[in-house]
Amino acid sequence: MTMVRLAPPAEGVAHRAIETILEKLLSDGQPLPSCVLVDDGAGEWRRHAALLPVEERRSTVVAALSEACLIDAVRLEIGGALWLPASLASMEIACESAAQARRPGTAPVATRGMVEAVIAEAERLSAVGWWPQPFWNSILGTRRPLDCLTGVADRLGCVACVLPGPVLLVADRDRLEIETARDEEMARDGSTVQAPPAIVDLSESLGSAHTEASVENVLASVFGEMSGDAEASDVVLPVFELPGGGRVGGWSSSPAARADGAGWLATPVEDDRVGGQWQLVGEDGSREIVADSISPPDELPATQSVIRVPGRLGAELHFGSPAALLVEKAARDSRRAGRPVWVPNVDTVGVAFLLTLPGPIWVDGSGVPG
Repeated sequence: MTMVRLAPPAEGVAHRAIETILEKLLSDGQPLPSCVLVDDGAGEWRRHAALLPVEERRSTVVAALSEACLIDAVRLEIGGALWLPASLASMEIACESAAQARRPGTAPVATRGMVEAVIAEAERLSAVGWWPQPFWNSILGTRRPLDCLTGVADRLGCVACVLPGPVLLVADRDRLEIETARDEEMARDGSTVQAPPAIVDLSESLGSAHTEASVENVLASVFGEMSGDAEASDVVLPVFELPGGGRVGGWSSSPAARADGAGWLATPVEDDRVGGQWQLVGEDGSREIVADSISPPDELPATQSVIRVPGRLGAELHFGSPAALLVEKAARDSRRAGRPVWVPNVDTVGVAFLLTLPGPIWVDGSGVPG
């Protein structure tokens, strides 16, 4: 019997098969997770996942029955995934993915007490993050922004006080200092965040006295309408088609952006602060609305010529991850439907994975030469 915990605990064919597979992997010297979450169709596994510390979730595997389970696994930052019924090969790949997903050193989300400590004697306060937050969360996911903001805090030599979003609170640093740290972090080798975080001055929210109300003012400013007005970039990022590598278009986070090269241009639908709605304008002036989705092609509008998956999936794309299983299914569905699938925000590991899937696949991100 292995020391791997199966949750929720149960007796059944699926559990016994998984235990047998894990014992085989253990005898072969393969790395094993501390926990395997088993989807029973009722969602009980989510409760067990939510009780795990974030680092343990990243080194956990989920055995999934449905796409809904995998979507939740991406949101919960589960490190590895496989479809049920389990096989030796799929479990091995999922366990390797979970082992690689451990990322010690990334700042955890701050408690309220940490926020109070950071602003207790601050004369100035800034927030570093991506706004509007729902839009950029759909593009960037969580892992890469957390890594980036932790790096900015390290360069500034300040406490990594990271709020959900994620947003880094920085006390008593000049804007130029923060910009320099941000730009250095963005320029480092291996940086996988395409869009630089914005910097918002929150000093007015501190008030004249540092009280409980100051904390509420700061949180309201970070998550309120003011932060949604941070500057937008009209930079156009290229999109290429795999496996050939030819450019098919580009996208920008600003609805005001203009095409800068061959192919179509995709920009967010104006006033869509949640993200996921794109206007594609062809070279001939044709227009269509494309919505981020992992739904089967027959559930999408017949007029939608491309299937675009959410950027948070591209950010977590590597063999054996929950995102990889979702994108693989989307690619096969789109191939049968005769439509390309657009996978944004991928790094070099993600490109290597996508090259194993049936095309055509449109792709952008740090792993794609631009």
